[in-house]
Amino acid sequence: MPLSLIATLYLVLPVAGLIAGPIYAPAVFGVAVIGVLWIAIRERVRIALDRPLALLALGFVALAWVGLAWSVSPHRTLSGAVQVSLVLPACLVFLGVCRKMPAERAQSLAAAMGVAFVGGMLIILSDRLDGYRLLRLIDGQGVWPTKYNRGLDYFALILLPTIGTNFAQRRWARVAGLGVVAAIAVVAGHNTTAQLALPIAACVIGAGMLAPRATFIVLAAATALEALALPFAIRVITRFRPEIAPHIKLSGVERLEIWDYLSLHVLQRPLLGWGLWTAKLLPATPEEMAHFIKATGSGIYPHNQWLELWVETGLPGVLLGLGFALLVLRRAARLPAALRPFGYGTFVLAMAVASSGFEVTTDSWWAALAASAGLFGLFSRVPAPHISRAAILRARLPHPDTIHLPAGGPEPRRNRLGSRTRVPGGR
Repeated sequence: MPLSLIATLYLVLPVAGLIAGPIYAPAVFGVAVIGVLWIAIRERVRIALDRPLALLALGFVALAWVGLAWSVSPHRTLSGAVQVSLVLPACLVFLGVCRKMPAERAQSLAAAMGVAFVGGMLIILSDRLDGYRLLRLIDGQGVWPTKYNRGLDYFALILLPTIGTNFAQRRWARVAGLGVVAAIAVVAGHNTTAQLALPIAACVIGAGMLAPRATFIVLAAATALEALALPFAIRVITRFRPEIAPHIKLSGVERLEIWDYLSLHVLQRPLLGWGLWTAKLLPATPEEMAHFIKATGSGIYPHNQWLELWVETGLPGVLLGLGFALLVLRRAARLPAALRPFGYGTFVLAMAVASSGFEVTTDSWWAALAASAGLFGLFSRVPAPHISRAAILRARLPHPDTIHLPAGGPEPRRNRLGSRTRVPGGR
């Protein structure tokens, strides 16, 4: 039962999840709850949680609750603490349930998911050509096409591991087909993050194939630099905002302005922050507002999870987040060699999305990360491509110069140069 449920989930996400990204949360966490209950009742076994991830999750949940003591809005921090107390354990349970799926089902699942990805791509492409009639039907008359943005981000997070397992199995037609699917879906949408991040992820995948160790080192160093230095770098970048603004979209200008005034709040409370989920309450000063074009100065989240951690949880939250990111990167480095570059590419894609959207407490974001990690865990257990019987027989044929000795006879001895072999009685 839970195995079929997991397979069904992964076939639904590329379609329904593309249209409505928030569906990831009830879908993934619902499967986690049903799966763990089924396994506990029918199989009477325990779900093994990922211990390092569980310790990091426990540390962040504890920090969220302790932050009530100094939060500028205890009510909001309480809501955020309850959210992460439910979401993070649910992700860990989902990963535990996914481990129960037999590896032999992975190849058929990857093939079926390829069809689902094509279906999702056709939906967004046809909807764009039709003036987004489907989206208006679902979300109302005044809907903006960026409603697809979240779905596209999550679509890419589960697409890359699927491309990776087909690459590992040397199914080149599927790899090329899924690459075309990704390109069409991103072009059909209005998601600038995906349009920029996917080519970067593709470059990282290539680097991971050519120099895996160097790629790991560069990604780890870049992640640590962004996490630790971001608020201070923003204070430097903000000086050049007037020169940058004419060359980027209005939404990009808004993000620069949001990062500007929120980074200033980081410097006011760098050690403990203002309390989880309180960034929306922190206002910009009138002097800053006088130079803003788009930002309202309050009531909006940071659109960068590293900045949000700095603002709301201070240095301890940033260190926990960095520990989580580096642990995930380390897990990517331990994937099978053919799948490893796609783990690196997915990591870069996730970091790009985290750096431009979604709150740390967004339930569907964590569900999408869990869904992607579940696929990598499953696909990493797929055996290597089948070697033909003829190749095996060729490998077993002896070399023409091989000397056969009778059973139980003494081993041949090499002379000083090691280039000739003598047998007992020979010269």
